[in-house]
Amino acid sequence: MKGLKARVCRWPFFIIDLIKNIWYIKTKLDRQMKRYNKNLLVMIYAGILLLALFINADAETVTQTATMETTVTSIFSIEFYQDANVLYTTNIPFTNIDPAKSLCYADGRSDGDGKSDTGVLCSSNLDVTWYLKMDASTSTPSFPMANFKYYLGQPWDRNTNSPADGTLAQPPNWYSVPTAATVIYTAGNLDKNNSAYGTLATLSYAVTPQNLYSGVSYIINITFTLATSP
Repeated sequence: MKGLKARVCRWPFFIIDLIKNIWYIKTKLDRQMKRYNKNLLVMIYAGILLLALFINADAETVTQTATMETTVTSIFSIEFYQDANVLYTTNIPFTNIDPAKSLCYADGRSDGDGKSDTGVLCSSNLDVTWYLKMDASTSTPSFPMANFKYYLGQPWDRNTNSPADGTLAQPPNWYSVPTAATVIYTAGNLDKNNSAYGTLATLSYAVTPQNLYSGVSYIINITFTLATSP
């Protein structure tokens, strides 16, 4: 009877141990399931993302295109220019011819006054080298053309507000005006496309009074030409 009693008395402890073991196993399983659920959620999210990308890759795309069309007007022009320092355009008066002087300037001019008689504005967007030419003629046979002088300094680039990058035919000085169209300036690279403000050449004129007669009206015509060939 003592032995039977002893076995009966161990049953409560066995049950308690069994419950502990079951709880331990359950806890382990819960942890495993939590990790499993997290991994499962990550896989689900990844699958949804891949599915969205796949659907987007196969989505239809419709486009429309608008076309802008325009044309640029060709510019190749020459015109007279005048401002406070460029005094004349088509009429240059010489009413102060003094036979005692070596050079007589146009009215309102003096040596070294920083002004010019004529401004010639050359504009082009043809992207080619151009040439400014000059010549003079007279309807007064007694006027010796060698007596009519011109002075041309380096032209001015009105786009960059600096000296133009072309080349003068001769260094700045007084020269007799040619009687046949002669190149006085060759365009530089920037001059080839100098719109919108152009390249400005400013000239001064003078007359040597030797061999001129009093009471005679002398008329001289000055022509400027812009060309793409010299």
